Amino acid sequence: MTAKKGSKFERVVALVMQAMEPGAQVRRGQWVVGPDGRRELDVVVRGHTEGQRRSVLVECKDFDPGSTGPVGIGYVDALESKQRDLGIGFAMLCTNAGFTADAVRKAARVGIGLVGVMRKGDGRIRFAVTEDLYTRKVKVEELKISLRGPSPIDLTNVRFEEVLSEGVPVGNWVTRRVMLFVGSNPIVSGSYTASHQFRRPVEFEIPSGPVVVENLGFQLRITGAWFEQQITIDATHGLYDWIRHRVRLAPGPGQLFLNGVNLDAGQQVDRPPERELAQRDLRRGEVNIALMMLSGLDVREPSPNLGAQIEPDDLDVFLKDLTPEMYTSVGA
Repeated sequence: MTAKKGSKFERVVALVMQAMEPGAQVRRGQWVVGPDGRRELDVVVRGHTEGQRRSVLVECKDFDPGSTGPVGIGYVDALESKQRDLGIGFAMLCTNAGFTADAVRKAARVGIGLVGVMRKGDGRIRFAVTEDLYTRKVKVEELKISLRGPSPIDLTNVRFEEVLSEGVPVGNWVTRRVMLFVGSNPIVSGSYTASHQFRRPVEFEIPSGPVVVENLGFQLRITGAWFEQQITIDATHGLYDWIRHRVRLAPGPGQLFLNGVNLDAGQQVDRPPERELAQRDLRRGEVNIALMMLSGLDVREPSPNLGAQIEPDDLDVFLKDLTPEMYTSVGA
């Protein structure tokens, strides 16, 4: 028996099957015999992933959040027991009522997935996902360009717009790199340097005349803070992962909706939770939500095409080692 088309859990099954190789089988409403008697399985998906046989059990709890409240830890305990007794590889709870904090902690510890269906406009989805959103307000306090070549290059009293590559200000490219660097790392404070080695020497123009450049760098100093606010999240077709606090969109076109976002609001906090510090830890289909206001930087057009001339390793903007000082709000 295949999962009934149009059911509120079809998106869960679709995302599970997306991770499987072709030929995966879906069974719904099965009864099986375990060590202690007959057990009902809501939805089971069996197939192969990376050549290995896999099985996924999806337990569905159709609660009314207004009368029953969220799903509690007892249901996680029961599903863990059923998974262990029947030898199921992975198990997950799906509900439209949310989960208690105890249920989330237990599920995270024992490896049970907790998801909620997101399907904007579907009246059967009676629970709005409310999430804490952490935004950054960052100010660029200082930004300097440095040039290195076969001969010393003096940029004393030289303005950003006076360093040119084929008539276009090099500073325009640097400011874009700074925006990408700050946006890609969960930082709000500190001084940073970047070095971009050219594959071969290039010629720039400065007020004193042409110069041969082998390396373009910048020195950056920022200050800022984290702010917390509550928003609601919805999607045309997707799931909300209660453990990872991320949205996983279903296969095909879809939209993600963030309701109640106000970049001028929020309560300042010292630091964000650990999940905000792992922005690169994305799994297939997941969407990461990271909002930032950046001031003190004048972004201008056009920007010279320097990226193609720089060593690829020097274009990596991600910091490999974050220290607490980097992501701690200034003055918090």
